[in-house]
Amino acid sequence: MRTIRIKIIVFLLAFLSFMAFNSAMYWWNIVSFRDRLVVLDEFHDVLSDILEIRRYEKNFIFYPEPDSIKEALNYLEQTENTIQILYDTMVDIEGQKSVNRFMGEMKEYKSHLSTLAHGEETDLTRTRNLGASLVSFAQQLLVEKKVRIDKALSHILYMPIGVMICLSLLIVGVFSWQAKQVMDRLAYVQRAAEGVAKGEYDAIQQIKKDDNISELMRSAFTKMADEIESRQEELIESRKLVSIGTLTSGIAHELNNPLNNVSLTADTLLEEYNNLTEAEAKEMLLDIINETSRASEVVRNLLDFSREEHHPMRPLIASELIEKTLKLVRNQLMLDGVQIVVDFAKNLPLINGDLHYLEQVFINLFMNATQAMPEGGTITITGRADSRGYVHIDVADTGTGMSTESLERIFDPFYTTKPVGRGTGLGLSIVYGIIKKHGGYIEVHSEVGKGTTFSVYLLTTGQECDNDRISSSRH
Repeated sequence: MRTIRIKIIVFLLAFLSFMAFNSAMYWWNIVSFRDRLVVLDEFHDVLSDILEIRRYEKNFIFYPEPDSIKEALNYLEQTENTIQILYDTMVDIEGQKSVNRFMGEMKEYKSHLSTLAHGEETDLTRTRNLGASLVSFAQQLLVEKKVRIDKALSHILYMPIGVMICLSLLIVGVFSWQAKQVMDRLAYVQRAAEGVAKGEYDAIQQIKKDDNISELMRSAFTKMADEIESRQEELIESRKLVSIGTLTSGIAHELNNPLNNVSLTADTLLEEYNNLTEAEAKEMLLDIINETSRASEVVRNLLDFSREEHHPMRPLIASELIEKTLKLVRNQLMLDGVQIVVDFAKNLPLINGDLHYLEQVFINLFMNATQAMPEGGTITITGRADSRGYVHIDVADTGTGMSTESLERIFDPFYTTKPVGRGTGLGLSIVYGIIKKHGGYIEVHSEVGKGTTFSVYLLTTGQECDNDRISSSRH
């Protein structure tokens, strides 16, 4: 609020300064215009005096009257006094050269009149020409002074319009600036909200202003992001339980086979114990142990996946990550009529990540692919390295595909293309958040009727591993 008050005070001071400046300019123009009118009157007096001198000159020449020359000299002296007062103004209007010529002609004209006043002869033609030149100069001076007064009057008339235009531009500028401030904050809110929704918290720090409102927005979004991140951890764990529920039928089938084998082998051993050789009995016991180990491994994998512990990031072999994930879903995929094709490049670099979180990522991708193929199909999993320091793992299905509109919103929370009751719309949002936390990113390409490919990019550690054992394999 303090920043807003300061801005308001600055704006008021600027507005008052602007109005004071324009008022001062208007006052100065009015005073200047008044002075120009006074000077114009004096120029009129000069022209009138020169015309009077010419009248007395003509009276003396055409009607010899000795007193006429004396009157002419009196007017000429009066004109000289006025010109001395107006000298600087005349120089400003006509220039120094023209004024000097005028002053020289006036001096010569006065000399001719003085000669006539003493009864001596002089060149009357030259005298008349000098008088005419003086009249012409005074008239030109008067005309140019009027032009300047007209310009000054135009400035005064247009000044209020100019002030209104400047004031309007100032108001529009301030309004636009304030509107931009508001729109910038609204855009920040939109970017931050979208970023928080996708787990991209960098957008929160994009507003650099230090005013109270910006600081409040930053603080609120930072708190929101921290709370969402905390809740997301809980949501990931709850999604594990949802995934476990989805995998129940496959896990039941996975456990049922070894348990049936154990039961049958134990019954046979019990019934035929006396008729079996020691080697045959040992072989049957080993079968029981192997089947028990097989069932234990299934349970152990399930328990590891569902455990709510936080595991540190560590180097992982991409192929082993996929293999361990497939162990959890293989029977479910088999029951749904889905074939798995795995093709990893040789000697891929190690990736850095949390095994259990990444298992959650690929279980979501596998189950989404299965649900996109209700009549069965093929999931192709490929692993490659690129020159940017990523290993990218593609999960491609032969399902129904997605429209462009769905692709644009596929990672938005609570958005789902599944029927009501079949999905919450949180699976891919969680996948996006987990990959983002691992420093990677995920892309999706799809075509309706041809299938969908999810490409997961994970940072490498720079170390290589040998994963030939599942390259180009089929499950």
